Amino acid sequence: MRVRMPLVMVTAGLALAGCGSSGSNEATPLSASSVAVTPAASPTAHAAERIGADADGKDVSLAVGQGLIVTLEANPTTGYAWQVGQLDQNVVKQNGSPDYEQDSNPDGKVGVGGKSVLNFVAAAPGSTTLSLSYMRAWEQGMEPAKRFTVNVTVR
Repeated sequence: MRVRMPLVMVTAGLALAGCGSSGSNEATPLSASSVAVTPAASPTAHAAERIGADADGKDVSLAVGQGLIVTLEANPTTGYAWQVGQLDQNVVKQNGSPDYEQDSNPDGKVGVGGKSVLNFVAAAPGSTTLSLSYMRAWEQGMEPAKRFTVNVTVR
């Protein structure tokens, strides 16, 4: 179980506040209800921009801190995966590893495709090109089966 440091610090503070004598020069002990815990990062005021294959070759505008979610057709059973090529990570950063959402498969067939979901976040004002290639990682020097490119401006 992973405990976050702010929670540990608040708990330790509460434990220490309850210790000691009740002399008139001491501060009033803190209770859990009197301590405000501020999250490490506040949620952005802008909803994430969601794009798909129809955005290929287009321009996308984001605010600093805004998410960009790219959803593209994929089938990992073929060995192919979307890989980030060109991207200025000072302007837009990849946020974690791609997720995969399998298409419905009522018959339980093997090898059914789905969608690859890649998450990014606007880090700083500027412009960059997000270039993705659908390829097999072990096939070096081969042309990708598909490409996807968007021009991203962060304001």
